[in-house]
Amino acid sequence: MQTASDEVRSPLTDTIGRVGRYLIVSVVNVVNHQLLLQLAVNAFGWGGGLANAFAAVTAAFPAYWLSRRWVWSVEGRSSLRHEVLPFWGLALAGLIISTILAEAADRLFDNPLMISVGSLIGYTIVWIAKFLFLNRIFTRGDD
Repeated sequence: MQTASDEVRSPLTDTIGRVGRYLIVSVVNVVNHQLLLQLAVNAFGWGGGLANAFAAVTAAFPAYWLSRRWVWSVEGRSSLRHEVLPFWGLALAGLIISTILAEAADRLFDNPLMISVGSLIGYTIVWIAKFLFLNRIFTRGDD
């Protein structure tokens, strides 16, 4: 006899759950990134581009771990070729775009808040594509 806890979940239910967890992890990552960005700008006196690069690289480590473990429930050793390199490639794309926009905002507005806005716009550009790609690489064995 099959109980409610034994029921097989549909792919749609799994995807909705992943999207929800991805949103939560994204909020955590944005807060972490922005705190590091503002620390670098205000405490270290760095320009928008350098501060954003520092925040992006530093925040990428917990972003990878949270995404892998909690969003996609992947355990065990990470695959350098199938997980780590694609994740860092996407992180690099977000870093490049957000750094260009953070630096542009710094030059245009000379305002720490606008540096954050530029950085957020850059990351938003790659956010959906990143979910779709990570969902594909982290669920490759679920077929």
